[in-house]
Amino acid sequence: MLSNLKGYHRPKSIAEALALLEKNSGTILVIAGGSNLVRSHNETVQELVDISSLRLNYIKEDVGLIRVGATTPIQELIENPKISNLSDGILTAAAFQSYYSRMIRNVATIGGELVQSNPLSVLYCALLVLQAQVRIAGGEEFALAMNIFLNKKGLNGGLLVEVLIPKMADRTYAALSTIQPDPKSPPIIAACSRLTLHKGLCRNVKIGVTATAKIPQRMQEAEIQLEEQRLSNANIESAAETVYDTYQPISDHLAGEEYRKEVVRLVVKKALNTCLELAEEDL
Repeated sequence: MLSNLKGYHRPKSIAEALALLEKNSGTILVIAGGSNLVRSHNETVQELVDISSLRLNYIKEDVGLIRVGATTPIQELIENPKISNLSDGILTAAAFQSYYSRMIRNVATIGGELVQSNPLSVLYCALLVLQAQVRIAGGEEFALAMNIFLNKKGLNGGLLVEVLIPKMADRTYAALSTIQPDPKSPPIIAACSRLTLHKGLCRNVKIGVTATAKIPQRMQEAEIQLEEQRLSNANIESAAETVYDTYQPISDHLAGEEYRKEVVRLVVKKALNTCLELAEEDL
């Protein structure tokens, strides 16, 4: 646990939480559900800021997007119809893959999942290809695209308060594919895809893969390759080969980088083929 813990704070407002975080020198940890705290052995943490009272537990429908508060439990992403009906159900599937135990999903939050910098986070990968944004409260509130959140800029002392998920345009399809030998462990690799078909050609192609340092990454070379191309079996095969060429996996206790490198073609092809099947169902 946290052997050097000296203080616990439960702010009643975002402003109060930010004031506490302003003195952060790497010794303050923000918590909500606390599921990551249970597994933490960070001896540098001296104070906890519990944001569970900030009324950030919600899923709201807005014009063109869904707003999810940072302290919304992962299980809510599975049970809420606004999420299950969004983006071909990819977020519901990704949330289910986040934790084996429903008890943990009941307390683990979407904000906690995103800020922990987990390279195996299927939920982060799904939000990445859906071009979600995170809303950060700091000196001023601002939205930050998922493809630079943590990857480049990080929070820089701010507080993640909301996730903004765009609704998909017509003829847009999304899919998730995983390899998970042990259902009690996270998938050793996952691929998420999202694309729009316009006059039979792919547009706004997004392909994400997990098990990359330090968080899931977009496979931009393969995305560019599929742009303005037909979603054919041959083009899917070619895109999967490009992912293989550019994918730089990690090794951990679940799988080695060699194995992940070999199977990345499989998960990418499956995700893209699912998009193709969804498109054919629309015809």
